[in-house]
Amino acid sequence: MIITVTLNPAMDKTLIIDDFKLGTVNRTSDIRYDIGGKGVNVSKVLKNFGIDSLAIGFLGGTWKVSFEHELDKRGINHQFIDINASTRTNTKVVDTKNNIYTDINEAGPEISKAELDEFIALYTEKCSEGDIVVLSGGIPSSLPKDIYGTLISIAKSKGALTILDAEGELLANGLKEKPFAIKPNNHELSLLFNEELDNVEKIIESCDKIREQGIDNILVSMGSEGAVYITKEKTFFAKGIKVPVRSTVGAGDSMVAALVYSIVNKLDAKNTLIFAQGCGAATVTLEGTEACKLEQVESMILKVKENIEEV
Repeated sequence: MIITVTLNPAMDKTLIIDDFKLGTVNRTSDIRYDIGGKGVNVSKVLKNFGIDSLAIGFLGGTWKVSFEHELDKRGINHQFIDINASTRTNTKVVDTKNNIYTDINEAGPEISKAELDEFIALYTEKCSEGDIVVLSGGIPSSLPKDIYGTLISIAKSKGALTILDAEGELLANGLKEKPFAIKPNNHELSLLFNEELDNVEKIIESCDKIREQGIDNILVSMGSEGAVYITKEKTFFAKGIKVPVRSTVGAGDSMVAALVYSIVNKLDAKNTLIFAQGCGAATVTLEGTEACKLEQVESMILKVKENIEEV
């Protein structure tokens, strides 16, 4: 079973504004709502790839029913803990004239100890041998900063593989429990090492240091510059490919979904990166946090293959 964990889901509200200006009245040309949060986005993509998952985390307030209705509509299994506080709203402003994308993300709800204990019990019950568990995204401030380390430890004790996509303290603490794979972007990696990692060589050097800690699979996304995939045996770099960009939200999540897809389908390192880069490229051509489809990814594969090399 595939389990995706979203501890701080959000309703993503995307405002399309033709020429966004600060300090004045702006009028939208379009608006859309998408259920979001990194783990939820992974489940959405996996469903489009024909892979079922169980989405778990916390939901409450105004958006709870909307979330569950949309997950049911998409055929995504879910079992979120009901909380007293309200699930957040994240607002995305897309300036189509100037090609500027602005995210305004809320902090998230207060999670009580009882609610957290209920989640831990559910999570422990659901994890089993052979599962793939995706732990991704930020957390509400009321949760402990080592929560991902705790969840990785539980999953590993049950014989499950874990994929971690987090930043800052969450990533640093999660690394201590040696997840099977991680998916930072170059900015998150720079933050982790407290230095600017502005080229492929520096990124690979930093990932080698992570590998020395016992983590053998590292996928680093670099936006339009491409992506690097480092494994125990080989390292590959795929240059970015030019595509029309409509939204950058969810591109990293689709690459996490690609890691899951690659594990399920036993792809080698090179083809894992090809598929992941294709997922990222396909996703940025879509509006809001719309999930990419397999045929959209496949349309990118040939271009990616022309721009990948072993390093």
